[in-house]
Amino acid sequence: MKRLINLFVDISLLRAAPQDLPAASVLITVTLLLNLLTGTIVIVGHFGSLIPAVLAQLMDLGLLALLVWLILSYKKHQGRFTQAITALFGCGVLVNLVAMPIQLMMGDDPKVSPVGGLGVLLYIGLMIWGLVIVAHVLRHTFATRFGNGMLLSIGYFMLINWLVDLFFKKAG
Repeated sequence: MKRLINLFVDISLLRAAPQDLPAASVLITVTLLLNLLTGTIVIVGHFGSLIPAVLAQLMDLGLLALLVWLILSYKKHQGRFTQAITALFGCGVLVNLVAMPIQLMMGDDPKVSPVGGLGVLLYIGLMIWGLVIVAHVLRHTFATRFGNGMLLSIGYFMLINWLVDLFFKKAG
């Protein structure tokens, strides 16, 4: 278990690649459930209730898996799916875990204290690093340049945010 967590950390730090993970479908299930849990905790405040947060998180994870599968199928590399999606889900869990204390720093109104402002900066940095992690995984998964992975990562980020805004009302 410790070795597996270290692999996710190494992938998140760009020192390892998705192909370094074991190709085990049980890992997809475990990382999916952990990502669903941690991701829902991170976004529930934006929605004001649990159900829309869970549904938005499911939409994110499901669409990500679908798009990775479709691109891998097009490129005739479906065998890479298990490790790729495990890496994306597992690294997502780490990003979510880091986001939780940052959100506590920000509080309800980050403008009222310097700590809240620092939290906002850290959160923006974490979002950018999350995009870099996804780009890194996609670069290895699709055997492409990092820049192409970054374009895919940013494009997916914009797509899922647009879809979540379209289908789910946020609190406030």
